[in-house]
Amino acid sequence: MEIERKTEKVYGYPGLLTDRKEHFCPGCSHGILSKVIAGIISEMGFHEKAIGVYGAGCASIMYEYIGIKGVAAPPGSAVGIAAGIKDAMKDALVFAYVGDADIVSDLSVVFGAAMRNDRITVICENNFNMGISGGAMSPATPLGIATTTSPSGRSAAGQGNPLALSELVKGTKGVTYCARGSSHSPGAVKKTKAMIKKAFMEQIFGNGMGFVEVTGMCPTNLNLPPVEAAMKVKEILEELPTGELR
Repeated sequence: MEIERKTEKVYGYPGLLTDRKEHFCPGCSHGILSKVIAGIISEMGFHEKAIGVYGAGCASIMYEYIGIKGVAAPPGSAVGIAAGIKDAMKDALVFAYVGDADIVSDLSVVFGAAMRNDRITVICENNFNMGISGGAMSPATPLGIATTTSPSGRSAAGQGNPLALSELVKGTKGVTYCARGSSHSPGAVKKTKAMIKKAFMEQIFGNGMGFVEVTGMCPTNLNLPPVEAAMKVKEILEELPTGELR
C-alpha cells in the first residue's frame, strides 16, 4: 500500500529575481536583500506597481536584479526622488534602497520626506562602511571597527561617535514605522523580511513613511571571510539591538 505524502514548499527562487549573475561580493548583504525584496513584492502581487529607487554605491544597479521598474539615484538623493515619484504616482509602491553612507550624505532629504509624511518606504542597508570608496569609515561605523580611513579602529576621540540611524529617524512624526533588522543569519533575515513587508503595508494603507535599517555584512572591506563577517555583525548588534522602534 502506497502512502501519499504531502509536501509543502518552504523555500524557492523569487519570480521577480532576474536570472543574472550579480556583481556583489560573496557574503554581501546586498545580494541577500535583493532576494528578500523581490520575494516580498512577488508575494504581495505588486510587481506591476512597484518602483525601486537605488542609491549610490554598491546597490546602484540593483534594478538589474529585481524585475520591477527601477531608478538609479545620485548620492544622497534616493529618498527625495522616491518621494517625487510617489507624489506623481499615488498608486505605486515606491521604495528607496540606500546604504548607510549614502543616506547620511544628505539627511535633510530624509527628514524632509518624513516631515511631509510622504507615503514611501526607505530601506537602509547598514554595512558600517562606505563600500563604493573601497572601505572608508562611514558616519555609522561602530567604535573599534577598522576601515581604510580609521585603520586602528574608530575612536570617539579621533573620529567621533557613530550615528544610530534608526534612533535618529524614529522621532520624526511622519515616520509611522521604524525598525532595525539584520541579515547575518537565516533567522535574522526572516525577521527582517517581516519588517520590510510591514513597512510596505504602512505605505499601502496611506499611514506614512516606513523606515527599515538592515545591518549587514561587507566581507571585502571588513577583510573577513563571509562567515566571520556575519559573526562580527552579530557582535556589533550587542550594542545596536534589532527590533521595532516605532
